[in-house]
Amino acid sequence: MKGTLLVKNVKHLVTCDGDDRLLDGADVLIRDGVIAAIGQETAAIGPETETAEDVIDASNMVMYPGLINTHHHLYQTFSRNLPQVQNMELFPWLKTLYEIWKHVDEDVVYYSALTGMGELLKTGCTTCLDHHYVFPGTAGDGLLDAQFEAADALGIRFHATRGSMDLSVKDGGLPPDSVVQTVDEILKDSERAVRKFHDKNRYSMHQVALAPVPPSA
Repeated sequence: MKGTLLVKNVKHLVTCDGDDRLLDGADVLIRDGVIAAIGQETAAIGPETETAEDVIDASNMVMYPGLINTHHHLYQTFSRNLPQVQNMELFPWLKTLYEIWKHVDEDVVYYSALTGMGELLKTGCTTCLDHHYVFPGTAGDGLLDAQFEAADALGIRFHATRGSMDLSVKDGGLPPDSVVQTVDEILKDSERAVRKFHDKNRYSMHQVALAPVPPSA
């Protein structure tokens, strides 16, 4: 987010700082998406209290740091309410759903991510780490790209962990042949994702990590 935003006269500001302070009637100045100043008097913020491009009157609001979701499978959002798998143990649940997940494509991943991350934002979560590990051969190389596109549309900080599986049912694993990849394919696309999306700078909105799946999955 570019520009300046002043969140003015926050009724209760939960700082989560070293002293766990709770500030009443505080102003928060945000510059280019980063908190620049916090104060209970205008002088503590500076002249930008008068020139901020956007102002939110938070006199009846509580403000607190954004929550962080450290483990998600966003592509599963569209299949989470299927009645036939509700009472299954983990491995039968996975084997049943793999037969559905093997058909995911960029549209499914995009709208699942948009829905899942939208729900997170509505409940105060501003950072999402997702573990995506199903890459059907028919889906192309754009599944992580679709997730980042959805994150950017919502303005949420997104950390993608590029999962991978190279053992299918015929090798003693659980997934069908169509969703596993060779080691070379995995490494090639992992390198592509890191090069394209990973931003190591402070306050970055895009991060990528590698997250292979255990053989039993």
